[in-house]
Amino acid sequence: MHLTARLFAVLFIGAIHCFAQRSNYKFNNFGNRSIVLAGNVTGSVSDIGLSYYNPSFLANTTKVGFSLNARAYQIENIKLDNVLNEDSKLSTTKFSGASNMAGGIFNLFGTKFAYTYLTKSNHNSDLYYDHYYLNDDILAIFPNAIKHNASINLMNKVRDDWTGITWAYTLAQNFYVGVSLFGSIYSHSGRSNLNHTVESENNEVAFYKSYRSFSQTSYGAFFKIGFNYSLKKLQLGMNINLPYLEVYNDGTFGYTEVVAGVNQEYNKFIDYDFRNLKSKRKEPLGISIGAGIPINKSKLHLNVDYITGIKSFNRINIPSLDLGLNSLTTINFNEARVAVLNFGVGAELFLNEKIKLYGGFSTDFSPLKKTANIFDLSVENTKETNLGDDFYHISMGIDWTLKWANLIFGITHANSKNSFLNPYTINAEGFKISNAINSELRYTRLQFMAGIDVPVFNKKINNIIKLEEN
Repeated sequence: MHLTARLFAVLFIGAIHCFAQRSNYKFNNFGNRSIVLAGNVTGSVSDIGLSYYNPSFLANTTKVGFSLNARAYQIENIKLDNVLNEDSKLSTTKFSGASNMAGGIFNLFGTKFAYTYLTKSNHNSDLYYDHYYLNDDILAIFPNAIKHNASINLMNKVRDDWTGITWAYTLAQNFYVGVSLFGSIYSHSGRSNLNHTVESENNEVAFYKSYRSFSQTSYGAFFKIGFNYSLKKLQLGMNINLPYLEVYNDGTFGYTEVVAGVNQEYNKFIDYDFRNLKSKRKEPLGISIGAGIPINKSKLHLNVDYITGIKSFNRINIPSLDLGLNSLTTINFNEARVAVLNFGVGAELFLNEKIKLYGGFSTDFSPLKKTANIFDLSVENTKETNLGDDFYHISMGIDWTLKWANLIFGITHANSKNSFLNPYTINAEGFKISNAINSELRYTRLQFMAGIDVPVFNKKINNIIKLEEN
């Protein structure tokens, strides 16, 4: 009897926090004060995060020398209800380092430049679920079954490192323009391993294995163009994020399927390992508009971000597979995004010359319309799964001014909740059993960060440059 099982969608969605870092546009923030303001700084950025949020502020900033987001740590919790059946649950909590940024500002030939390095995305998730159970569906296929085990393992890893240079210029009084160029080294890989083992009377054992893996590597560039108009009682800013320019790509795909111990007629072993596949990465055009409104010595920060959509495209070109069917099976690895509009607000509260308090809120709506994944086989009744999720970010922090530096401490919170239909289908020779389970995913992330701005480093760099020029 031929046995196939499709139970992968739930664990793929269980890794939503990994994919959120790849697709959601405000999942991570950069720059000490920008983080505690929830990234609402397009019209008011005042730290090294200007290279990311609005490079034009490099022209009218004076206090940033060397900046380091020190170390940021995060606690992530994922809870999945109704994994394999309505009584099964999966929960995982992970403590790890968060994305970070470092850089500085220096004067060269009378012009300001900024250098920055940031980890745009960095996450490695590894989920595993193992469960023994027998139900009517299993017994309908294997009437003499006495034991059944289903195990699922899913790994997803995303990393995106940016290194950039920023330049800014004064166009007119109180009106500035700036440009940032970032080189990006991007890698994304995933692996799923699904196993079903059924033991029947007389020590008969049937085994099904489905293993799939992929990897995508991309090198390219991001350009950011920023403008700002600064007055004493108002700051206005606009930042344009140009689409991603890819210069190198590479992809891999692996597929293994094993059926053993069922019947010689249906036992099979299929194994594919494709290398050097053509791949493609796309990131859309985005426009951010922000304002900084001084209120005495405090300030209100407002922000709106509009990001265009992306038409469906093939992320990895995978050859068709011969799975023993009447025709070749096509692997879809497509992705499409819709346009999104995010908004946020931040507050900067002046207590005294040494202490400032910060707080912020921002939306982070998912742009995913269609998601490339290793489980989307274009066979009959296969449905694409939207794996995106909407997040809401809250942040708060404190800025402590010392004679030699500024110390910034903060905490951020992000959460989401999503219900979805978890497909669990077993196709056996002569049988077609479908089981639709309502599942729920809850995700929570708590970040702790500490950063430092050291203006004295900027003076030392400038002194060295002046000595070399002389």
